[in-house]
Amino acid sequence: MKKLILYLIILLNCQLIFASKLSEKLLIANEVFYSNPDSSYIICKALEKIESKTKIELAEIYICQSRYLILKTEFDEASLLLAKAINLLEKENNLSLLAKCYSLKSILLNRISNEEQALFHQKKAISLYTEAKDTTGIISSLTNISLDYLDKEENDSALYYLSKLKRFEEKMKESSKYYFHQNFGTYYFNVRNYGTAIQEYNKALEIANKHNMIDSKATCLTLIATTYFNLKNYAKAESTLLKSITIAENNNLLHEANEAYIVLIELYEKQKDFKKALEVKKLNDKIEKEIFTLEKINKINEIETRLRLTEKERIITKQELKIKKEQLNTLEAKSKISQLIYFILLCIVIIVFVIIIFIRAKKLTNKIKTQKLLLEVKSKEVTDSIKYAKRIQSAILPSIKTIKEHLQDSFILYKPKDIVAGDFYWLENKNNTVLFAAADCTGHGVPGAMVSVICNNGLNRSVREYGLTNPSEILNKTREIVISEFEKSEEDVRDGMDIALCSIKYKIESEKSQTTAILQYAGANNPLWIIRPINNSEHQKLNFELIDIRPDKQPIGKHFKNLPFTSHTIELQKGDSIYIFSDGYADQFGGPKGKKFMYKPLKNLLLSIQDKNMNEQKEILEQRFNDWKGDLEQVDDVCMIGVRI
Repeated sequence: MKKLILYLIILLNCQLIFASKLSEKLLIANEVFYSNPDSSYIICKALEKIESKTKIELAEIYICQSRYLILKTEFDEASLLLAKAINLLEKENNLSLLAKCYSLKSILLNRISNEEQALFHQKKAISLYTEAKDTTGIISSLTNISLDYLDKEENDSALYYLSKLKRFEEKMKESSKYYFHQNFGTYYFNVRNYGTAIQEYNKALEIANKHNMIDSKATCLTLIATTYFNLKNYAKAESTLLKSITIAENNNLLHEANEAYIVLIELYEKQKDFKKALEVKKLNDKIEKEIFTLEKINKINEIETRLRLTEKERIITKQELKIKKEQLNTLEAKSKISQLIYFILLCIVIIVFVIIIFIRAKKLTNKIKTQKLLLEVKSKEVTDSIKYAKRIQSAILPSIKTIKEHLQDSFILYKPKDIVAGDFYWLENKNNTVLFAAADCTGHGVPGAMVSVICNNGLNRSVREYGLTNPSEILNKTREIVISEFEKSEEDVRDGMDIALCSIKYKIESEKSQTTAILQYAGANNPLWIIRPINNSEHQKLNFELIDIRPDKQPIGKHFKNLPFTSHTIELQKGDSIYIFSDGYADQFGGPKGKKFMYKPLKNLLLSIQDKNMNEQKEILEQRFNDWKGDLEQVDDVCMIGVRI
């Protein structure tokens, strides 16, 4: 390895000797960055000292240095250099290099978790590349912006930009295809298609090895290890992570080492090897202190604030100069006599105008009072109509008596945002199989309620008319019915619903004389949670585990790619608690900071109340929701069903 590095340094020196122009030396610095970033930085530092260079060349030197400093997590220095480069390039109006600065700035801001500003700068970069008709730059920006959305798990937005990127695949350099395959691998990882994700990551790793892209190798190995971790192949995940860490540590890549350590800590915790987890955490804490120092972050924010203020001051100065010029022209054009005449005429016009306004205002006041009365009458009529609509909607919901008849130990937490709701709960008994669901239709209020009637009817027809009892088959048929109903209109209606649908069928095992329950589940964007008691005999204490069964990522309605819904079958145990719900509870804003409640706290809340019966659970959940919401407005309908076996 040392011989190879020595050979590269000798070869690099030879290239620099024969490269007569500064631009040629800059090109060499950029070409060796992926395989030998330290040498790239040394070249740029040397070129900075050369006096006979243009502003464009100086800006390119700053860009080359800042890319290296971002790699080495020297974010404050990198931010300062990019600010200098942007200042030079704006004066020279070089769109491609200016776009490159904003793209690097986006990567830097992502590294310090400022995702909103990062996305803003990346969109600015792609706009400049497009204006400059720079295909290589467009490819780079599409790659980065798709990665930003993948990191936020906004997979539909990410796929949109990945699809645009795929059109440029033939025009890509081979090294650029690394990021192409890496991002597609991350997309498949996010949608839990782990086999395809590993295939894409391996393609990326092959390119990184071929071109000796050191930091990319470390990153790709961490991504592959994370995929093995999700596949529960812990041994393969550990060995791959250790390879990544070795590469990162040998090349002083703090960011890549930090990413690998975080996954390794989670892996050891999952295996309950807390000793190793603690050892790795201590190593990672040292790295994070070096990367994310408060001084660095404050310095970057100070630079960004200063840049924004400078831009505002420039705009204000231009406006002030324009105003002064206009005032000067006006003063020169008008004489003192003309000004006096205009003033007298103006006073007369104002007096007449005020009188007219006063008369009209009086008339308008009377008209407003009349319209207010009419509006109050109309408002009452509309409210009464909506209240009657609530009675109709309530009629299609199963009664509590019916629910208790088929699901004896259960609760329904149902809190519409408005008088009528887009959420609804549903129950049907067919061939000794109890079917129940929690559904969330598009919108809330009157529009949501109208959609809920169509979707409820679709469920009823799927069971009663077509005799279906398998949840996945019911959802497939319901989607077909809902789409068919909406297609009767000439409007392009894309409304539908998210739903978690379960069926429970009890069977008696004759040999043991025991009754067991078989649960089948299918979901459109809404999951199923099962909380199961675990008897810890060592401490004579009853613990609980939460089983999270994921839904299909598609709604009941029009979608860019409609796939058959997946059916999950689970043999239930005595004491199991089943929960299905819409997103209204987790998405409610509140608490001391006015943030969303989120799903993890909801899981913890459900686990903490398993010693309560279902009626008590409902009271606790409702009280917790009201306390969290406080004085804030309810943002969406809430529907949750809990059943204990």
